[in-house]
Amino acid sequence: MRNFTINKILISYGTRPEIIKLSPIIRELDKRGISFKTVFTGQHRELYDDVKDLVPEPDFHLDIMKENQTLTDILSSISLRFGEILRSENPDLLIVQGDTSTVAISALIAFYEKVPVGHVEAGLRTYDLTSPFPEEGNRQMVSRIASYNWAPTELAAKQLKKENVGNITVTGNTVIDACKNFNYPISYENKVLITLHRRENFGSPMEKIFSEIDLLAKEYSHLEFIFPMHPNPNVQKLRPILKNVNIIDPLGYSEMMQLLSKVKFVISDSGGVQEECAAFGKKVLVCRNTTERPEGLDAGFAKLVHTNIVEHFNWANKSPKWSGANPYGDGKASQKIIETILK
Repeated sequence: MRNFTINKILISYGTRPEIIKLSPIIRELDKRGISFKTVFTGQHRELYDDVKDLVPEPDFHLDIMKENQTLTDILSSISLRFGEILRSENPDLLIVQGDTSTVAISALIAFYEKVPVGHVEAGLRTYDLTSPFPEEGNRQMVSRIASYNWAPTELAAKQLKKENVGNITVTGNTVIDACKNFNYPISYENKVLITLHRRENFGSPMEKIFSEIDLLAKEYSHLEFIFPMHPNPNVQKLRPILKNVNIIDPLGYSEMMQLLSKVKFVISDSGGVQEECAAFGKKVLVCRNTTERPEGLDAGFAKLVHTNIVEHFNWANKSPKWSGANPYGDGKASQKIIETILK
């Protein structure tokens, strides 16, 4: 049982995935007339325009984004200003989602200011602090700080219990709530969607992934390989490798979900895309050594391949359709989260 009253909520986000996954909670708060304000740190400022229509204009915009900034730069840019906002607003609860630097820093400053933290998508683990980096360390830290741990799956809750973390509620994943807003017909056209951006793949791993994808795009010329390329310079500098791939600008969330509903399958290193594939019945080749979302592996729509795309390509290409119970919930996660706050 909590020993504090919740009348005013602050929500902090800094990246595109956070906005997508927090938007159903923001809509639910608004629908129920619960007072809240939002802080956008600007960690992914270049992708904000693609998803800004999903949430209200932020009450506070820190605009921290700088070219080639380090994780330490992000820490110092957010800390002082976020502390000032917490002291001036004096919220009863801070809500964060996921495992980005914005999440970890916001939660830590809230802890220092004695503001309770609610963590959406709590309990995801690889138990390898180097993979993904820094996300694994971020989310483990936030679990220790949080007054509410909203776990997306039973496995995530089990991992939190093993760590002796308190106040755990299994809610499902809010990305399924977000996907339910799009009633696109599902088809399996001769298109392959590519999304790659993860920090631990920068350098030689991503070079190999790009080379193998381009080789496949040349060999399977009847398939259109579509890559909405992330603006990160570490991704963009490898663009010349992809001579046979249709590289396009990043898409808005609605456009991205429409494309996902049509493609044959997906190649990605994204965590959120693994969950979205479940919502649309698509298989995904996961370009990572580990995943904090093993539910997709167990359900049979995700396969860990890291840089070995060619070796595993036909696993998805020959039988791309997947159907089964969605391990990430029923699309009512945001309602369950708000109900725990109101208890």
